This record gives sequence, structure tokens and C-alpha cells, in this order.
Amino acid sequence: MTVYIGSSVKRVEDLRFLTGKGRYIDDIYLPNMQYMAVLRSNYAWAKFKLDPKRAEERGFNVITFEDTKEFSPLPNFFIPDPKRAPKEYILAKEEAKYFGEPIALVLGRDRYEVYDALELVDVDYEPIEPITDPFKAIEPNSLILHKELGSNIVYSDIFEYGEEPKDYHYVEKTFRYNRILPAPLETNGVIADFDKVSGNLTIYANTQVPQVFKTALSIIFNIPRSKVRIIVPDSGGGFGGKIFLKPLAMTALASILTGRPVKYIETRYEHVISAIHGPDRHYTAKILFKGDEILGAIVDLVEDFGAYLHTYQPLPILRQIYQLVGPYKMKYLKFRVSGVVTNKPPTGAYRGLGIPPAVLVLENLVKSISKVNGIDEIELRTKNFIDKLPYEHITGAIYDSGNYREALKKLISQLEVKDKDKYTGVGIAFALEPGSSLAFQTLVVNKPRTPYYEGVYMRIDSGGDVTVFLSTNTMGTGHETAISQVVADVLGIPIEDVKVILGDTAGPPGTGFYGSRFSVVGISAVYIASLKLKEKMREYLAKMFNVEKDDVKIDNGTVKIGNRSINVKEAVNMIYNRSYLIGDEIGLDVSVTINSYNVNIADEKRRVNFSTTYGVNAHGIVIRVDKDTGFIKILKYVILSDCGTMINPMIVDGQLMGGTTMGIGASLLEKVEYDENGIPKQTSFADYWIPSAEEVPNFEIQHMINPSPFTPLGTKGVAEGGATVPPAAIINALEDIVKKPINRVEIPITPEYVLQLINDMS
Repeated sequence: MTVYIGSSVKRVEDLRFLTGKGRYIDDIYLPNMQYMAVLRSNYAWAKFKLDPKRAEERGFNVITFEDTKEFSPLPNFFIPDPKRAPKEYILAKEEAKYFGEPIALVLGRDRYEVYDALELVDVDYEPIEPITDPFKAIEPNSLILHKELGSNIVYSDIFEYGEEPKDYHYVEKTFRYNRILPAPLETNGVIADFDKVSGNLTIYANTQVPQVFKTALSIIFNIPRSKVRIIVPDSGGGFGGKIFLKPLAMTALASILTGRPVKYIETRYEHVISAIHGPDRHYTAKILFKGDEILGAIVDLVEDFGAYLHTYQPLPILRQIYQLVGPYKMKYLKFRVSGVVTNKPPTGAYRGLGIPPAVLVLENLVKSISKVNGIDEIELRTKNFIDKLPYEHITGAIYDSGNYREALKKLISQLEVKDKDKYTGVGIAFALEPGSSLAFQTLVVNKPRTPYYEGVYMRIDSGGDVTVFLSTNTMGTGHETAISQVVADVLGIPIEDVKVILGDTAGPPGTGFYGSRFSVVGISAVYIASLKLKEKMREYLAKMFNVEKDDVKIDNGTVKIGNRSINVKEAVNMIYNRSYLIGDEIGLDVSVTINSYNVNIADEKRRVNFSTTYGVNAHGIVIRVDKDTGFIKILKYVILSDCGTMINPMIVDGQLMGGTTMGIGASLLEKVEYDENGIPKQTSFADYWIPSAEEVPNFEIQHMINPSPFTPLGTKGVAEGGATVPPAAIINALEDIVKKPINRVEIPITPEYVLQLINDMS
């Protein structure tokens, strides 16, 4: 009998992908379907008037804000004070507030003519000087972006944990983390099909959160939730960029108004200028210490939200709180936040959901203590690491499993450097990757809820084939394979006999694909459902053969009933075809919905467990700086991961390599920046640089396996970990070269920035 859990079996979905049989959003065609193009503002802030006559005379349907009056603004589920949240409508009302904001929709017969038709819509702009600097936005004399709010600060808060020490030294720095793009291979795409007779709205979309957006569309269009269905086909990457409600809302609007199916495929240009961007942050941070003991941190953050609040804001801010104390026995944290609106596109979920900048802040400050104090960095980390797990930190986070000291030791053993010169540096950084649950939403949402559940429907037919349904989806991350492995292992059937159907809100309850949650909640639900299905088989067989249930054993694909042995398929066929021996009920199907394990709600001190699991991601890097050009070359990159039990080690390694590649891109290349007029300087991959094979080294991957005590299989999250650590590891290697703390850290690390540091050395 093949053991599937823990085996690097080939991915079952790859055959259809590699042979061109994948079914992506742009492969879907519906009868009588129209195509939609979006007319976007050419100014960062401007009043405007539209004249669609020329387009309409040519037979194109033009939709403007006037057509949306009966519909609600886009919802935000997490802002603590809705009165301070700017209202974002499907289309801008009289005033565009960022370059690329949608101001009209144009519908036509095919994609080519509808994009040409955008030029037929006349727009008269009255520009306003934009707000591009969040610090200027909060000055007393600044213009107010949303006048009804009376301020450009739309979210502010202070989180304080533990007691501030009375006697300490500190290192203080500033950190600038520039906004970046998710940049998936496939951009956002939607097909909306509204049936005016039944009132049903069917959406095909490559979204990461179909169930959440089902609720959102129900709210916007005042359609009963039972009449909204979202189907997610094969999808080419997400990284947070597919948690983007606006494409679904715009396309649904067009279909509701016309009564015809409508398709919208975001162009790469649109993705760069106006899709969801990663965090745009300015930190001032102190790390407090006495001797070789790390005592705490005081962190101030100014977050540039862009013009509106993304559906999930401010969750990316909140999620980083636990990471500001990380794996260290720190006794104090004070974290002050100011969330500001400016004339830029909204920022939102990006791989790591707010954590990479926090890892940079903490891990670089820890490195700097060793430089300031002359303490060996390894000894400093080892002394201050948490050494007994599970461990409840001052923030309320309950770290589940791992061995941080052993992980550091194993990482360092792989970082020996030969021929090290003054321009060669070694950097290490640690991050604890949260797996599942956004229970920390209760830090800002005044409701006692932790609704981060996942459901599974599972059935086995008379031939022994198993079908598994989940409403959550995959973004090329091998979910079909992992699910098949677990089901095949538990039931003792060939992996080929398992069929997986994902991404349909008509299926079981669920909350989507994000936050390294699949292996924690999704796989756990599949595992429990498989066990229940197995137990149901035992009950039926016990009735059939008139024996006690304990006399029926199912193990390694063999069913033993007393002295009789049959295989699982034979047993299932008996249950269906000899049902007269059992009774009327013979359905071999189960339904399981589980919540994220070990979660809670924020207490009166705002302590909360941020996640079910906390995997270990430790990265070590060796770099060499070209003293003449400032370019950084990565000579060696070591990844040490502890994600608990691995369902498929090959998929885990793929996630680590892909995530780390994204992290390197964020560290050295990627940035969306704006000129003084609020116009983006990057509009395509020609000027927004993503890492290629030339910039990415061969990764050396090491594993430790410390199963989580809080999940049935001991699994922990892994998909985001690779992306969270590289900025900290690379800046620490650069600090190793310059031999002193870098007081102003900016990501990405440009050659000009490096040359300035090198010049300061001399």
C-alpha cells in the first residue's frame, strides 16, 4: 500500500496544465457575451465631466456613476469606525482620486473594439494638486482628500503590551518600505452573468475569496446571498492581488444593467497602475535592550492607504503586531499607527499580509544591537530566543511548536564563506509564519467572532471513487494533489481514484485562499471528513455482516471483517448493492466544517492569538557588493523551514522557492513610485522589474519537522514564509559589510543606496 502523506508524488493537476487543458477565466465563453473595458482617470486628483455621445452613436454601451445610484458603496468589513472610512463607489462620482481610478465602463462585441472605443468617450478634467506624501497629508494646512471625513487620517490606534522597562539602552532607526505589486502571471479576470428573470447573479472570477465576495456583492447590489454564486476556474497566481473586489463589482454592474453576460480581463497596464498594491510604509522604531537582553520595542508606523480603504484594511497592519516581538522573549511592545489617505491606488493584501516589513524592522534592529554592543549576533539571538513551546507571548500569540535555537544552529552551519573580502557580507533573519485565522480582526471589529472556517463535502460512489468538494480554490499551489494524498492515505485507495472540485460557492462553507491557511484548516477538514467517511463505512459493514463495529477494520486499503478480507472498492460496492442488509440510509457521504483551531477573540488588554500555527522560516544569505556599481550579487542563499508535517515535500519546496524569489524581488528590484503629479513611473514590466533567473540564486533548502500540537496532522502554514524574510536577511548582510548600523533603511535596496553606504565606509 502506498503511503501518500509525506510523499513527493507528482502533482495530479499538472498534466492538464502542461498539455494546455487548464480552464482559466479567459477560456470561458458564454452565449451573447459582451466585453468590457474600463475608462480610467488620467489624473491623480481631478473633477471630471463625461460625454459618452460619440461612443453611444457608434453602438457602444457606456456606464457611468449615474447608472449606479441605487447601489451601495464597496463594503469594508474591518474598519473600526465606519464614519471615518471614505466611501468608494464602483465608479468615481464627479471626482477621481487616483491615476487609473475607474470613471466609466464601455461595453462592446469584442475586446479589441471595446478598448478602441474608450477613445470615443470624451472627458473634461479639472485637475487638483494631488497629495502624494502621507506626511504632508497630515499637516494642518493640507487639502482634505475626502472632505466629509474632515481629516486625511482615517485610522489611528495604539497597541501596548507588557510594561515599559525603566532602565534600558536603545537603537533607533527609520524604515521605508515602498509599495510593490503582487504581479501574478494571470491578471484579474471576471465574467458576470445576471439573469433578470430569476434574479440570479453568477460570477466566474479568479478571486481568492469567493465566499467573502459573495457576501460583498450581495450587499452592494441588494441581491439575496442565496442568489449569488461565484465559480473560480483555474487561476494563475494570486499573492493577495486576487483579493480585489472592484473587478467583480464593475463586471456585475454591467451585467445587471444590460441583462447580458459580460467579460472583463484586466490588462497588465491596468494591473500595474490601479490594481491592489502591497504595503506603503514609513516606520520609526526603537529596540530596547540592556546588556545582552532584548527588552522590547517602540514602533511608530505611518501607513499610506492610497485613496480608499481596501476591503481588508487595516488587517495587514494588525497582523504584523506579533512579528514585532517575533521569536524573542521580549517583555514590552508599543505600536502606534496612523493610516493616511493619499492620491494613489489602495493598498491591500500582498503575500505575507503585512508581515515582511515587520520582519525587516525587528530582525534588522536585533542585528544592530550586536553591532552597537559588540555582542556576537548568534549568541544574542540564542540567549533571547523563546526556548519552550507552546508559548504565549505578551501579545497573546500562542506559538505552537519549533526549536528556534536548533534552527539557528542548523542555518549557520550552512553559511561558511570562503575568500570573504570587505565587500562580502553574511546576513540571517528569522520569521514566524502564521498559518490560518484572522482572529485578530477582533482588535478592531467590535464583534465577538472568529469566522475563519473551512468546509468539505465528500462522497464515495459505488465504484469506490471519491469526490471532494471545497468552496476554497487554488492559485497553482497544488491543492488538488495535497487533498488527494490525504484522502487516498486515510481510505487506502489509489490517488487516481480521488477527484477534487474546488472554487464554487455552491459548495460547502469556506472563507477562501489566503494567509497560509490551506494546510492548517483546509487539509484538516479534508482529513476529518476522510476519517468520518471511513467510520461510516465501518458502521454499514458491521450492520451488513451482523458484527460489532470494532470487528470491522479498514487499514492500508484492506477491509477485515472477522476472518474475511476484501479491498475498499469491494466493500463500497457491497454497501451500495446489498443495502437491504443495512436499511434505507446508505449514503456514503459526509459534510465537515471546522473553524481555525486554537483561536480566540481579543481580551480587555487587546491580547489575541493571531493564528493557529507559527511555522519557522530562517534565511541565511551571502552577498557581494560591486564597489563601483553598487549592484548586489547573491552568492549563497539558505532557507530553513519548519512547517510541521509536510503533506508533499516537493510542493513545500516549490512554495519556499517561489516565495523567496518574490522576497528577493521586493528587496532589490520592485517598486511603484509616483511623480509630484501622482502619475506612476512604472506602467509595465519594462519599468517595473521582477526578478528573472539571472537575479535568483539556487536555493539550499533545509527542513526541520516539529508538528503542531493544534492541528490533526501536525501541519503548519508555509506559502508566505519565503516572501517574508529576504528583505531583512539582505539588509543584514549589507550591514555586515558596512560594519555599523544602517540608520535609514529603505526597501528596495537600490544600487545608488548601496553606493552611498559604501562611500560612507571610506
